[in-house]
Amino acid sequence: MLRSLLVALVALTAGCRGHSTAKPAAAEQQVPAASPVVLVADAELQRVQRRAQYIVESEKGAISATDLLLARQDLDRTRMHWFFTVPRGNAWYAVFGRLNPEGAFVPGYAYRAPIEFSGEMEDFPVESLPEGMDALARAVSTACERVFQVHGRRQLNPVVVEEEGGITVYVLQGFDDSNLYLLGGDYRFKFSKDGREKLQELPLHQGLIPVSVAPDADGERPPFSAHAHVLFPGPLETELALVMLYPALGGLFVGVPDQDCVYALSPDGTIRAVRLSREEVLRELRPDGTFAPPEELNAEPESGVDVSL
Repeated sequence: MLRSLLVALVALTAGCRGHSTAKPAAAEQQVPAASPVVLVADAELQRVQRRAQYIVESEKGAISATDLLLARQDLDRTRMHWFFTVPRGNAWYAVFGRLNPEGAFVPGYAYRAPIEFSGEMEDFPVESLPEGMDALARAVSTACERVFQVHGRRQLNPVVVEEEGGITVYVLQGFDDSNLYLLGGDYRFKFSKDGREKLQELPLHQGLIPVSVAPDADGERPPFSAHAHVLFPGPLETELALVMLYPALGGLFVGVPDQDCVYALSPDGTIRAVRLSREEVLRELRPDGTFAPPEELNAEPESGVDVSL
C-alpha cells in the first residue's frame, strides 16, 4: 500500500489543497533515496490522540442528540440557533438554544448521556441543566459565525472544551453524504473564561477538502486518502477524529513537504510515522496512548513488513 501511496503523494500540490484518494497499484514504483526525518514529539502525538478521542465522544453525543431532536413532534426551530455538547460531572449534555440580546443563553432543548456512553442521549429538562452554559454558548456562537463568514456553510459542528482559564472551540464542517466527507475548513479558537473575548483564531487547514469514498465501477472503495500539510508539521486532532468517527474512510495519510515521512491515521486511533523510502514504521502510538517498543515496529510477519493501516 505504501509503495502506491508514493505516487499519490507526488501528485499533491503544496498545502492542503493537494489531495488524493487512491487504490494500491500493482506496478513497481521507483522509491526515493532515504533522507533525514524530523518526527513530531511524542507528547504532541499523545495530545493529538487524546483530543481526537474527546472530539469523537463529543460528536457521538451531538449526533445522537440531533437525531432525537429532529424526531420531536413539537420541534420549534425558533428556539435554537446553535448547539454544543459538553461533559459535566458524570454526564454529557447536548444543548440547543439561542443567545438573547444581552448575551445570555436561552436553552430550547437538552439531552443527557452517561459520561462513558456519549452516544446514548436521552431527553433532559432544560431547567435542570448545570450552570455556566452562557459562556460556552457565547464562545460557540462567535466561533461558528466566524467560520460561516469564511466558508459560507451553515452546516457546522462545534466541539467545545472547558479548560483551566478559558474555553477552546473547534468548528468542523458538517456533511450528510455518506460517499463524500469534508476534511478541512476546520478551526480552533480560544476564548476567555466568560466566552466574551476571542484570544486565538487558528485555521487548521487552508481550505475545504472533499474526500470521496464512493465505490468505483467495480464496486470498490478507496482504501485510504492522502494530503500534505504546510501549516503544521504533523497530524491534527480533527483529522484523527474524522477517521475514527467514519471508518469508511479507511485511513488517512498526512504528508509533510520535504520530509521522507507520512503519518498514517487509523480508525482505531493508532498513529504511525512511516518512512516512505523504506516502507519503515518509525514510531507507533497505540490506541491506549502508549508507544510500541522499537523492536516491535518492523517485525516481519509471514507476508513481510506490516505497515498497513
